[in-house]
Amino acid sequence: MSNEKNIRIVRGKARYASSPDVDLVVHPLLETTKKELTQNDRNLVLDLRDQFNFEREYCTIYRASGKIDVLFNNIITGETLNTDFMRSMYFLPDFIGCPQVGGVPPANCIGLPPSETFSFIPEKRFGPTPSLANWEPLLAYQDNWMQYISYVDTTDSGQTMEYYTDYTTPSGMQFVAGDGIPFTPRVTTLKGKEVLQLITPIPHGLEVGEFIELQSTPTVFGNATLMFDAPISVIWPTPAGPQTTFKVDSLGNDLANSEKYIINIQTNGLDATSIPASEPVGTLKRIINMTNSAETRSEYYVHIHKLITNPNDYTFDRTGFETGIYNKKGRVFWPKKTPDYIKKTVLYQEYNSYLWNSNENINIDNYYDNLNRPLTEIYLTILTTNRNLMWDYDGGGTFSPAGYGWGWNFKKNGIVDPFVDNTVHPVNLTQGANGVDPLPVSGSTFRGAFAEYNPFELKERIISEIGHSLKFNRDTMYRSGGTPYDFVESIFKYQPHHRITLKKFSNYISYNDSLFTSPQYAVYSLLEETFRWREILPIEFYEDGTNGVSYPYLNDAHYPFHNLEFKIEAVGPALIPLTSSSINILSEYTDGCQ
Repeated sequence: MSNEKNIRIVRGKARYASSPDVDLVVHPLLETTKKELTQNDRNLVLDLRDQFNFEREYCTIYRASGKIDVLFNNIITGETLNTDFMRSMYFLPDFIGCPQVGGVPPANCIGLPPSETFSFIPEKRFGPTPSLANWEPLLAYQDNWMQYISYVDTTDSGQTMEYYTDYTTPSGMQFVAGDGIPFTPRVTTLKGKEVLQLITPIPHGLEVGEFIELQSTPTVFGNATLMFDAPISVIWPTPAGPQTTFKVDSLGNDLANSEKYIINIQTNGLDATSIPASEPVGTLKRIINMTNSAETRSEYYVHIHKLITNPNDYTFDRTGFETGIYNKKGRVFWPKKTPDYIKKTVLYQEYNSYLWNSNENINIDNYYDNLNRPLTEIYLTILTTNRNLMWDYDGGGTFSPAGYGWGWNFKKNGIVDPFVDNTVHPVNLTQGANGVDPLPVSGSTFRGAFAEYNPFELKERIISEIGHSLKFNRDTMYRSGGTPYDFVESIFKYQPHHRITLKKFSNYISYNDSLFTSPQYAVYSLLEETFRWREILPIEFYEDGTNGVSYPYLNDAHYPFHNLEFKIEAVGPALIPLTSSSINILSEYTDGCQ
């Protein structure tokens, strides 16, 4: 009805002559159709939190970023005949420098490389042939290092490894990753009982009550003896041959953290003289339950990383308004202290921070890990490029500037393990006259960590991360006090692959009798006659309070951030004074004024 105030009532005859003065009524049609509408059809109410969580879990696009704090200790010294490198070298002793004598330039100088050797964005070319012809400041971030995103694609149980018990002979064994964990044995008394101790150079991962199985496949060299052979045959003979499986009775020797590296087996009156004086070596595998040894025996292998990104798929720059936690160290060398009478300022310690950001969307739905599971981890992979030719590559262009090894291959005292020698065991980089050329691209593969996987626990354990070694190019720096072009024995070591966790697996195992309702990575147990797997936890769901992940989700992409301390460690002979001609590591506690 209208609510207008000028509505008038008009009698019928006033409208036209034959119109009656009665009310006219129009009866509406009472027959209608009726349809019931449910609440959701009529009115959809969105729960923004639930919708956000649904979209986030459904999304498989990742854009990784992070910050790199470079930590190094520049203490490996050397001698040089290269006049180009002398212009960048930090001379020792620094209060004397490397001056001319009677107007005659010195033939050689002793000192340290500049801090640019380790920088992710060096400010100049500083190596033995610092040509400016191909120097591009905007590409300086590729002169020393390159960053990639990678994932663990496959594994290699046949990766050759070496374990040394004596570096002076040398003695030890060669084995493959699938043989398990290396050890050396000794008979001792622990809490009044005689025990056989198996000492591992890396965490063994065993618990009391579990079992070990000795392996027969390693080969020995030098004076070493394989534990599986003569010692086991004499000490633990059985009608079927030597005993090879033993129960773990206890761990450690009462020293802190020793339980991670020492396995104790009761000997029941074993004569200690039965163990050869040279201490045999061996490898072992973990078995959780001997009644189900087939499913509870651990598998051992080396990760094989595959690169996802290409060299230019990221941006990289220095952080603004940030300095390292340590002060810079350097000196001004005045003209009278330099061989060319030119003043120069050289830093040998500097702690810079950098920001990196992946420019490419990574769709993890396209990848599966080495265990055929959906991808839950990616890696920031850092590789050397050696465009300043500081690191050795054998001079022939066929070897990489980086050797490789695992935890037991890097000794801080004594002779450096030859397994990490750049010229003997190169990684798959090709070194040319202008550094690593061509740069690795998406699809290139690299060795990774030494790992253990137990098919009954459905859990992978990292035993030892791989390390890359950098040895000075002898045309740049040779051993102090030695014959020209003798290699500097000491090396620098760094870890190339750094884990970025995308999701976590549950701490608990799920079960299902049906293949069709189990995830594709479920494993069937013959003993339990069921499918078993670990659930992948949702983002921001924390199981047991700590097991979980959280990172931003925006514009249909995830943005995990990784804060990395990239450590470059000096490895080599013991740190003793620089006066001996055979020493090439400067004591970090030595003051140049003393």
